[in-house]
Amino acid sequence: MVLLYKEGSEEIRMVKSFFVGRSSTGKGFVKKGLLIFAVAVVATGMLTACGSKNPSNESTQESTQAKEVALSDVHEAVKAVYGDMYVPEMQQDAEYISNIYGISEDMYEEAIAEISMMSVHVDTFVAIKAKEGQADAVEQKLTEYREYLLNDTLQYPMNIPKIQASQVVREGDYVFFVQLGHVENDMLDEDELLKKYQESNQLAVDAIQEQFK
Repeated sequence: MVLLYKEGSEEIRMVKSFFVGRSSTGKGFVKKGLLIFAVAVVATGMLTACGSKNPSNESTQESTQAKEVALSDVHEAVKAVYGDMYVPEMQQDAEYISNIYGISEDMYEEAIAEISMMSVHVDTFVAIKAKEGQADAVEQKLTEYREYLLNDTLQYPMNIPKIQASQVVREGDYVFFVQLGHVENDMLDEDELLKKYQESNQLAVDAIQEQFK
C-alpha cells in the first residue's frame, strides 16, 4: 500500500510546522530531503498502525472456532473409555430428541442420542452438531434437561449421584450431555459416592475434549 499526500495537506503542514523554523532568523531550516524523510516516517507510522489491526481480529476468530470432528469418532472414543461398562446402547431418533430434549431437527446437522435399555439406569449420552447460530439454543436445551433431572423427585435414590455428576459440554458448535460412569462400591457415604461418579463421568468429558485438540 502507498500513501500519497498533496502539498498543503494536513499531514504536510504538521511536518513543516515541526521542522521548519522562522525563515527570518535562518535557524530551524531543514533541507528538502529531510522534509521528505519526515513525511515518509509519518506515512510509515500510519501504515503500520492500520496494518496492525487485522492480525489480532483473525487470531480471535481462529481461537473461537472449534475443530471439525465426526460425531461417530467422539462417540467411539467415549465408549472406549468404559468398555463393557458403557450402558446406554439404545439409540434414539429425531422424534425422541425433539420430545425429550426439546431440540428439533432444524437446530442441528447431526445428532447421536443413546440411553439405557433398562429404565432403572439413567446412563445417557447425547452428542449434537448444531447448525450455524443454533449452538447456544442447543446448549440451553440440554442444560434445562439436566436441571429437570436434578429436580425430579421420582428418581431412584441410587441414580441421584450419577445425575448430579452429569455435565453439559460444549466445543464450538458441538454440544454434549454426558451422564455416564460406573462406581464399584455403592456403599460409600453420599459425598464420597458423588465424588466417585464425578470422576467416572469426567473420563467421558476428557475423551470428548481430547477429540477437539
